[in-house]
Amino acid sequence: TSTSTSTSSFATTFVSRSVPSSHRRRHTSASIITPFSASTSDASRAERDCELLLRCCDLARASEGRTAPHPLSACVLEVADGTVAASSSSASSATFEAFQLGQGGTRAEMLACDAANGAARGGTAYVNLEPVHGDCAGETRAVEALVASGVKRVVVGVAHPLPGLRGKAIAALRDHGIDVDVLELCESPGDAVSAARARAAEECRRVNEALLYRVATGLPFSVYKYAMTLDGKIATSTGHSSWVTGAEARERVFRERKRSDAVVVGGQTVRQDDPRLTSREEDGFQPARIVLSRSLNLPDEAQLWNVTVAPTIVLTMKGKRPDFQSRLRAKGVEVVEFDDLTPLAAAQYMHARGYLRCFWECGGGLAAPALSSGVFHNIMAFVAPKLVGGGKDAPTPLGDLGIQAMHDALPLSGVGLEVCGRDILMRGYVPNSSNTGRLGKMASAGYSLRGLEFHVGESSDDDERADDGTLISVEHAAASLAIDDEVCHMDELPPLSFFKAWDENGALSNFAPFPVTIDGAVWMTVEHYYQAQKFAGVDSKIARDAIEDIKRAISPEAAAKIGRSVQANHPDCVRNDWDNAKLDVMRRALVEKLTTFEGPRSLLLKSVCDDGRQRVIENSPMDAIWGAGRDGTGRNLLGALLQEIREQELRRR
Repeated sequence: TSTSTSTSSFATTFVSRSVPSSHRRRHTSASIITPFSASTSDASRAERDCELLLRCCDLARASEGRTAPHPLSACVLEVADGTVAASSSSASSATFEAFQLGQGGTRAEMLACDAANGAARGGTAYVNLEPVHGDCAGETRAVEALVASGVKRVVVGVAHPLPGLRGKAIAALRDHGIDVDVLELCESPGDAVSAARARAAEECRRVNEALLYRVATGLPFSVYKYAMTLDGKIATSTGHSSWVTGAEARERVFRERKRSDAVVVGGQTVRQDDPRLTSREEDGFQPARIVLSRSLNLPDEAQLWNVTVAPTIVLTMKGKRPDFQSRLRAKGVEVVEFDDLTPLAAAQYMHARGYLRCFWECGGGLAAPALSSGVFHNIMAFVAPKLVGGGKDAPTPLGDLGIQAMHDALPLSGVGLEVCGRDILMRGYVPNSSNTGRLGKMASAGYSLRGLEFHVGESSDDDERADDGTLISVEHAAASLAIDDEVCHMDELPPLSFFKAWDENGALSNFAPFPVTIDGAVWMTVEHYYQAQKFAGVDSKIARDAIEDIKRAISPEAAAKIGRSVQANHPDCVRNDWDNAKLDVMRRALVEKLTTFEGPRSLLLKSVCDDGRQRVIENSPMDAIWGAGRDGTGRNLLGALLQEIREQELRRR
């Protein structure tokens, strides 16, 4: 089975249907997502399964910080005699294990199967996350690779949380006669084997906790970090806070920033501390720095206004200090206005930008309303063994939450302790009932592993009041969004929207992991080719180096960063006809992708049915040129190009 299909015309996959997939609610049958079968009852086999799933989890984390946050996936192949030919975690070396590097990286299953080259026939494949597969994924290659490898069994740590993807690969693998066991439903450890399964299942959830929370709450997974003294102060009475903790704790914060889409602070932090909010590393991914300021009372000069290291986004109220807004934009700072800026509105906007994980380092005045409105999901508290006193003038990590009695305090669950030099790190999840979205609704209705009648607040015992400490309820909330398949009654066809390459319909994105071959050169993604063409034919060492650097970029966002930086800093190196040529450049790369790969081709053509044609929208809130923009009135050039290509192929039929 080939992992890609080349045809001269991609219209051959068009199938007329009365109702497009976006008109349907998603369906996940209970027969598709089932826990371990009787065939895995052997204790030694089950222990081996858990061991290799934990190995997948370790591998999957290897891409954190190297690219923008994305669903973390890895694959380990065990050959039929029970051995794993894998001694390296590098996806590029000839091993039987691999991880996906970024949203534009080759699927882990494809990398592992290519490395095995048939040696895994009759063996078992392990994946911490169900492979991406199905109509709305525009992707079939991971399943095709596993089928072609000849494995007889696949063990899945957790089904894919996205409603349109959940269970699709599992069903497809079983349709090909492959035994599929899903570990995710293991909940209560009754014996040693069950305990091992529960531990492996929980670790698979934690690897992708950001994706689970994003689906279950409708917000990016948000961590609130603070550092305080032993007497509960984050600064002295004068506001001085450098440094509360030691170097080891600060290094841990840098690592946490690097695995996040954005670092979020309030205006007070900018005025008081003038922070950089970087990971202190030049290589790899740099998160955006986001400042929330309703008044826009911010200094003219600040380290955050230097956007050469990392992008800065300022969120404020509509009409505030227009002259200052202009000065910020002139420096490259993005300014976004809100009718009413609240922590929840900001988090919803970050969700619209496709963020998976946000790291909040704000003060207590902003943290209190953020926590109260369900923005925070995890608390990361550093405690330093020092005292500063200061009374009420020394700030604390949280402002007023309106809690009057101790039995109403919010009990964290899944609490862990870690020593960082002289400091102690305590982490825990906020109660499910304090969350937004489906998770908050289910928890508030009394749904929990304790039973339907238990409510937080009924007991003064924190052990009874806290959630169970696992992410099972979060996974169940996400799974509940994959509901029965039935026609949605709508007056008109909904648009086919896409944005992030890892999300539903993401195969249409120029960042999606579909390499294109143009003029004999292979480019990792459409975005790689597009960025390089800015400098094509320019007789300049800077331009030639930029093309080579873009071609070697490990991810599409890295390629985009290089291209935009060289374009901004060396405009003389951009080809003279770029403004007129860029649409044709993008069109050529898209046609090559859609001609070569069946998945995105099928996804695009299925936007046509007996009811008409769906509008294709690149749903980026920050790009009003290639995308629809924040208010939906953008030019949507990428969506329009895809529609144009679709119509040309249908006419050719």
